[in-house]
Amino acid sequence: MRKNLATWFVLLVVFTLSAAVAANPLQEWGAGIKEEFGGTEITVAMATHPSTDGFRSMVQEFEDLTGITVRWDVMEEIYLHDKILTEHAARTGRYDVLMMDVVWMGEFANRRVVVPLDDYLADPQKTPAWFNYDDIVPAYSQGLGVYDKKVYGIPSAGESAFIAYRKDLFEKYGYDPASIKTYDDLLEAAQFFHNKEENLAGISMRGRRGHHIVYGWFQSLYPFGGAVFHPGTFDIAVETPETIASLQYFVDLMKFAPPGIENFSHEEATTTFMQGHAAIWFDATALAPWIEDQTKSKVAGSIGYLAPPTGPKGSAAAIAGWNLAVSASSTKADAAWAFINFMTSELKAEEYVKNGGVVTRASILRDPQFIEEYHYYPQVLESLDLAAVLVDQDIDWRPRIPEWPRIGEALGLNASLALTGQVTPEVAMERSAKEIENIMAGY
Repeated sequence: MRKNLATWFVLLVVFTLSAAVAANPLQEWGAGIKEEFGGTEITVAMATHPSTDGFRSMVQEFEDLTGITVRWDVMEEIYLHDKILTEHAARTGRYDVLMMDVVWMGEFANRRVVVPLDDYLADPQKTPAWFNYDDIVPAYSQGLGVYDKKVYGIPSAGESAFIAYRKDLFEKYGYDPASIKTYDDLLEAAQFFHNKEENLAGISMRGRRGHHIVYGWFQSLYPFGGAVFHPGTFDIAVETPETIASLQYFVDLMKFAPPGIENFSHEEATTTFMQGHAAIWFDATALAPWIEDQTKSKVAGSIGYLAPPTGPKGSAAAIAGWNLAVSASSTKADAAWAFINFMTSELKAEEYVKNGGVVTRASILRDPQFIEEYHYYPQVLESLDLAAVLVDQDIDWRPRIPEWPRIGEALGLNASLALTGQVTPEVAMERSAKEIENIMAGY
């Protein structure tokens, strides 16, 4: 009798454990990965970023599940691009997983720094159903991760842009935020609040020469009908009346920005707003957690949000962010993909965001519990819908071509000269057109 009971007990334990593994798809997946890649060590190259912190918080579970050891090489964003290219050119094979900005994608794909991921995504043995690629917001999956109709990156930190405003000031002065529907309305609101109180600017945005002023100015570029290239071509469009008008609008709007706006990156623009020195802020959705952080932001708890307004030619919004990619130099590509698969999956998305990661998945953005905690999520979704307007037309908010960094620098220099009054927007774009023509001479 005792022998039979012992046998039944053992069978019950085995059954229970088996059921637990079956109920936890990560355990089953991890066991298979560990059998094949246990003992492997991979190195990931990452920027200092909230998404990096989110991934690092989950790495112990990944290592325990898979037996893969993860080494981190984390550096400031300004160094990451050149470090990746240096290691690639030297053929060191040092990196297996790369954190890749969307604006590097054309360059990295053409120089074969990263590999296409389509075969991985199509293989259920390498990409289980719980990864769920289709749950990634389409504006991100198509606007961040795809180049030349191939998937080169899995969006790991996506952003669009939206407006934040001081509800306390709008209520105090009886200004209805719902009245900000067009870019003209935004200009009027910024003018209304500018110097309304001591040390109060109407609006805070980026204006620093280079990437940052391009980011700020481009918020109005497409809604005004402007473009870098005419759609579907490499015919330069920066001298068109619409593009010039978009830059003129930005220059006019920045008359109601804080002193020193020509030196503002995203950090200065957001910090100024957080310190209560601007009534309106227009920048990246990914920065909202800074604004809402009551330990750092004096205006936290009194902020409302709006999707980007409509311009003379309609509505459109920014699309920007980061991907995780597999290095073409890696000799451990499958283990690298296992890391990406785990970290960016739908199954781990909730934990990732709760640990400070930047949301890329529709299921999180629409989750009532997350909306209650992150009350700006509905406006993020509105902004992404506007970003999809460009994605659906196969228009890159910033062209994903290898030459973009040089083009962006040319535009950023000349726009900065216009902002500081050294040249007119017409002259700025005339100069930019000539520089872009030289950069694109091979096309």
